[in-house]
Formats: sequence, C-alpha cells, structure tokens
Amino acid sequence: MDDFTPALVRTVTGPDSFSWRQSQFNKSIEKETLSLRLLCMNPAVVFESLKVSRCIILASGTLTPLISLHSELGTDFPLQVSPNHVIPPDRVWIGSLSTCPGGVRLECSARGAGEARVQDGVGAALRSVCRVTPHGVLCFLPSYTLMNKLVNRWKETGLWDELNELKHVLMEARNARDHSEVMEEYYSSVCGVRGALLLAVYRGKVSEGMDFRDHQARAVVTVGVPYPNTYDMAVKEKMKYNDRYSAQRHLLSSSEWLLVQAYRALNQAVGRCVRHRADWGGVLLIDARFSSPHYTQHLSKWVRNFLGNNHHTFESLENSSNSLESFMQTMTLRDSEDV
Repeated sequence: MDDFTPALVRTVTGPDSFSWRQSQFNKSIEKETLSLRLLCMNPAVVFESLKVSRCIILASGTLTPLISLHSELGTDFPLQVSPNHVIPPDRVWIGSLSTCPGGVRLECSARGAGEARVQDGVGAALRSVCRVTPHGVLCFLPSYTLMNKLVNRWKETGLWDELNELKHVLMEARNARDHSEVMEEYYSSVCGVRGALLLAVYRGKVSEGMDFRDHQARAVVTVGVPYPNTYDMAVKEKMKYNDRYSAQRHLLSSSEWLLVQAYRALNQAVGRCVRHRADWGGVLLIDARFSSPHYTQHLSKWVRNFLGNNHHTFESLENSSNSLESFMQTMTLRDSEDV
C-alpha cells in the first residue's frame, strides 16, 4: 500500500452544455459524483509481473535518460542500444532561439512567459517560421493557459491576423469530438495555398499520439521546457514518494524526476517532425536556456547531434548562412526536382 496514494475525486457535470449554463442559477441540475482512485506511485509494481519473461525489449525514441528507466521499473537492462537517427543529417535542421527582435533575452519559463515582450518575441519567431516554411507547422506550448494568453496578446497587437495571412491557424482542442474536427481541418489545409499552423500542448494528443508525415509537419516549434504542473495532486504525491524512497529504492529525487518528465515531453513533441527516412523538416527550440549545455543534455541523442552549436539570435535566425529559411529553400527545391 506504500506504493499507492488514495485520492477522492469530486466531479460536477451538467446533462448538456445548455443546462450547464443554467446550473449557475439552478444547482439542482448539476450531477455530482465521487470516485476513489488509487494513484500508483511506483511503476515497478506493474512491471514486476513481466519479469518471468526470458526476454523483454523496450523500444522508444524517448527512453533517455536510462537511469530513470532502471530505477522506476526496478529492473536492470544489461543490453542497451542508442543508435543514430535513420534520417540523413542534411534532411533535418534543428536550432534554438535565444533572443527577441532587438536582442532582448527570450526565456520562456513560467515567469518569463507572462511578460508581454516575451509573448511578442515568441509570436515574432512563429511568424518568421510560418513565412519560410511550406505546408504544415506545429507549435507546442506548455499549457492551454499559456496558449490562450498568447492568442489574446497576439490579437491585441495584430500579430494574430498576420499569422492567419501566412497560415490557416488552428488550436488543439481539449475534448475528443472537437479534436477530431480540428485535425480533419488541419490535414485538409496543409496542402492548400497557405498551409496550416496548429497550436498544441505538450503531453496532449497532438504531441504523443499522432503521426505527422511529410507535408503535415515541415516544421516543429517548441516553446519552453515543459515541466509537469507541481500543483497537480498526482505530480505532488509522486514527488513526495520519490524523495521518501530515493535512497532505499534508488529512485530519482523529486527535482531530477521533474526534469526527466519535462524532457520526455519535449522529446516526444520534437519527434513529430521527421517520421521516415525520406522525410525532412526543421525544428526550432524557442528558449534562451537551450544555449546552455545544462538544458540540452537530456534532449534525445539524435536531437543533440543535429542541434550542435546551432544557437541563434532572432537576427541570425533570419539572416545567417545556416538560417531556417535557407534550409527550407534547399529542401523545397529538392522536392520539386524529385517530382
């Protein structure tokens, strides 16, 4: 029982959207349910039953760092392989962006993302990517809250209209029905004259459960480092659990565990860009922190290899010989010659 945390969850729903609005005045319409959930703090509990197997193979592009995998599953994996990406290096461009237009530091931490100049800098960078990238562009953000803040700010400044002139802009939906409609619209728009831009969130359906091949994602833009929400009960209890048993069970400390979760989500999002050997695309990591080795060490091996020292200011992103625009022009020309 030490490996589980009980949670009593209270859910309030209305019969439909209309009566939900009415429920603000008539509480009798609301339906309240209580459910008891047992949150598993230790994945090794589940993995234990698999150990009778003679051979277990775990394969994923986001298993790193492996030390976390060993401790969380309570298992040693004596054979480990971390091969290079199947994509040739000339078909992928990966870079980071550290400044806003004018040279102001662009740090997309929880505090920094609340500043108007940072929101404007993210918008300017996204506009630049949409201007030079054909077809589909994906942009991943840490939360729906930040997505709404950015959209509201960009509507005030007029940048939202500029983005819509460059691309057909869509936003990831929270519920399954709306999500299907949004994705249908995105897929039908990517090959149009403008192409499409999809704003999404880390750990959502778009970042982890969907395949974006060829024209569907010629560029992926990531904003910030997506640390889990420490106010979420499951996250909070997991952090307590790890600190309590870190020495006894060789678990990561709560701070190390948070870092691993952040980079797993980031690596998942980046992986939407190139999906097969003949694919190609660009990835822009927006956050000044990526210019420091401390913030790149947990990126997937293939991402680190392609990134190298390709760190940009806003000016060099647009004007250097290794700019995203020059890569897009080269690859677009190759595509037309192959046809």
